[in-house]
Amino acid sequence: MNKYRKSRSGLICMVFLLTGFFFQSWGQTYYPYRKHEYSFSKKWGFADSLKRMVISLQYDEVNPFVDGVARVKINGKYRFINKKQDYINNIKYDYATNFNDSLAIVKRGSGWGVIDTQGKPVTPLMYDRVYPYKNGYAAVIYNRRYGFINRQGKLVIKPEYDYVHPFGKKYTGVRIRGYWGFINRKGEIVIPTKYKDVSNFKEGLALVKYENRYGYINTKGQLMINYQFEAAVSFQEGMARIEKNGYSGFVDKQGWLIKPKYYAVVSFKEGLARVKNATSWGFIDKRGDTIVPFKYKEATSFYEGLAGVKTGDKWGFINKQGKMIIPQEYNRADVPRDGLIRVKKGDKWGFINKQGKEVIPIKYDFVNSFQYGVSRVKYNNEWIYIDKRGMEYVDY
Repeated sequence: MNKYRKSRSGLICMVFLLTGFFFQSWGQTYYPYRKHEYSFSKKWGFADSLKRMVISLQYDEVNPFVDGVARVKINGKYRFINKKQDYINNIKYDYATNFNDSLAIVKRGSGWGVIDTQGKPVTPLMYDRVYPYKNGYAAVIYNRRYGFINRQGKLVIKPEYDYVHPFGKKYTGVRIRGYWGFINRKGEIVIPTKYKDVSNFKEGLALVKYENRYGYINTKGQLMINYQFEAAVSFQEGMARIEKNGYSGFVDKQGWLIKPKYYAVVSFKEGLARVKNATSWGFIDKRGDTIVPFKYKEATSFYEGLAGVKTGDKWGFINKQGKMIIPQEYNRADVPRDGLIRVKKGDKWGFINKQGKEVIPIKYDFVNSFQYGVSRVKYNNEWIYIDKRGMEYVDY
């Protein structure tokens, strides 16, 4: 009896150890990893957060793991691997996207299709082109006509259009014989194809071009803001950029105008819009009042409470009251993304935080924004990956 209990206890411990190892392996982050450019191997693999190699160096290119799968390139072809280093199928693709919401778009020869994270086809490789999914539908081209498939790969709207926009929540713009209208998710025409151009509905209104002027319609096709603008864009934060008589301004959903008197305007972001007079950029609110004076050579929109501004040759960052939060000492500057700001000082790039503290050294030839927890950076003329701690996934 005791012998049985000991054996069973040992078995249970072994199961827990193996299970723990499996979940540790499956749940941990794998980072694209390589040897130094001048080493004998120029191949890529993956390492864990301590730079311990977990997938051997054998690929010509790698991308971060997404949905448990990584896109890799070997011998000129794209394939997908899981964290056990197994290929998810036997197909070598000429083109492939990273997975997004458990689906990837792939191409082999002239045929495009979609696969899932198990490597199984969601659609056959039968389309002339497949575009990224938006609101559950992906535009496809078949015999030079556009239609839509759903996430299960079913052709839900037949390819019969000259061109289409990515699908909105309920409707999308389609073009037939040179004119645009709107269809619903069943493929039914809900607004006739009579416009020279349209944008998708945003905040309840769609921009449409009729004859030579732009206006806005609602989802019933009713004209809400008259055709009067020479140029315009979709609504954002309740306001839309418009152009009239050669000058730029804004219109709200009731048709009230912030007078078109500016040389350039950019859509509202976080309650303020950057606008330009004859010489300089400043910021206005939705009443048209100047909040930040017109004194900057260049500016970005507000992101995460900060806007980049340039005076002379240097960039810094202001808050919404116009106070300089980060001094103007950078040659180039991006907008904040998840608390980090990509900046260039002299001829080198790095990252600062929103308080202006250098958190990843400004020493790189170039840095990309972080995506999937990593940034692809160029250092000493070779490309490597870093994480948000500044850890470099390369073995020198």
